Amino acid sequence: MTLHVQFYAWQAAIVGNARLRGLELRALMLEDPYAGVFQRGQKEPFRGFKVEGGFEPSFDAWFDSMKARGLVAIRSLGYHEPADWVLHSPPPPLPRLPELVLVFPDRNVWYRHVHAWPGPDGKVKEPEECFEAVPEETRSPAVPSVEDAERELLAATRAYVDFVGPRARSDDSTDMFYATMGRTALERLLDDEARFRERLVVLRDEQKREYQRRARDWWPVQPATRAMRPLYLANAAKNLQLDDYLRVMEEAGLSWRAVRLACAAQDLVPLNMRHERTSEETLPPYVNTPGYVPIAERFALAAGNARNAAVNATT
Repeated sequence: MTLHVQFYAWQAAIVGNARLRGLELRALMLEDPYAGVFQRGQKEPFRGFKVEGGFEPSFDAWFDSMKARGLVAIRSLGYHEPADWVLHSPPPPLPRLPELVLVFPDRNVWYRHVHAWPGPDGKVKEPEECFEAVPEETRSPAVPSVEDAERELLAATRAYVDFVGPRARSDDSTDMFYATMGRTALERLLDDEARFRERLVVLRDEQKREYQRRARDWWPVQPATRAMRPLYLANAAKNLQLDDYLRVMEEAGLSWRAVRLACAAQDLVPLNMRHERTSEETLPPYVNTPGYVPIAERFALAAGNARNAAVNATT
């Protein structure tokens, strides 16, 4: 089982920056990323952070050592891939952006998540899944402000909804999925504080029930009986605690607007030209309608920048 790297990196930034502000914040994902597995005791491949002489499995110890060296901020960044938006003869993809960057007064140090891949024989070598420094990476770790990212995502989402909504076929599930994605993001962005807090309560209740369903359906012993219920409910609660980075943002004291922005931007992945090149299914006709690509690419870019702004916010 490999690390859920996105949730780990986001929470590393949220928790790390809170600690740099003097808060004693913790997150289960950073302390025990395998807390939600069904059966402990199996070899867990994540080794932590690669350091001179081996690995540091503890986020706390690794972070404290970086802080002692003058760490100013820690950031988790996603990136935009222009090749995804070119249908014919796309350019080579950009090198994968490392998941974390440590900001020091005089330099930036990037860390990339690495894990073992199957060899030619199909077998995976002894796993050394970890984060390791990438000294050759020189890209900027700059992120937009929450206000600027929110403003752009709102404009891009409105344009996406106006374009896709009227063209989505009501009897096609794929069309409606991607149309609903845009409308849901727009609703969240337009929430005032009271309405957004109400929405969070509903979303968390839905998540809780979904995690409980998965735990029951995936429990190693099937069929899951009533006697097993306390076990798989406890498992569901652990997994939800691992993944709920929005709650970690709240505990870090970040503004409700930063949390709303993260909530609105999560899971925004509009159909792109890579999907059109590689999908075995017929995609919605609007994907090839003139005007779709610049609108959807702007939406995707704005969503990525919004996620970056939200999880790296300090207020």
